[in-house]
Amino acid sequence: MTEGEDIYWNSFLPAFFDRMSLVMRKNMTDIVSEYGLTSAHAVYLIALQIKDGQTLVSLSRFLDLDTANTNRVIKILREKGMVYDDRKSESSKKYNIYLTSEGHALATKVMDGITELNNSYFRNISREDILSMRNTLIRVLNNMNVDIDSYMGSKYEDPFYTHLHIIPPEDGYEAQSVRLPEKS
Repeated sequence: MTEGEDIYWNSFLPAFFDRMSLVMRKNMTDIVSEYGLTSAHAVYLIALQIKDGQTLVSLSRFLDLDTANTNRVIKILREKGMVYDDRKSESSKKYNIYLTSEGHALATKVMDGITELNNSYFRNISREDILSMRNTLIRVLNNMNVDIDSYMGSKYEDPFYTHLHIIPPEDGYEAQSVRLPEKS
């Protein structure tokens, strides 16, 4: 790249990621909108589908999101009949959140829809290019967040980003996300 291209690329990169994120969130909202939900709710459904029975704090840490936000989202999901908890009484402070059968069905629909969308996003892109991009993005995330190693290595939590590191693409990535093209 020439110096001018570097300046353009460096300036454009945050806008590029914002645009991708906006489109992906809109597409995820489209999947759940008939239930009166948004992409913010869908993320929690996915997290509980991956690891059901989490406390509010563990769910927040798993997604690396604010606990107050988690509380608001779970309240709505509870009102919609998508989740329930195992409180012994209404005043119980510590309890686990679980998907209802309707919540599991919707989470599956969301995950299937996202897989379909991702497959369309990555159409005509080789398996090697997808894996290279995935690994590059993980390295970029590591470079961006100086605390990521302690976050990822926590013995008390199992954050979502950990799954990017511990699930090898050949063993689990295809089943959980983009169906990668077969090696030629």
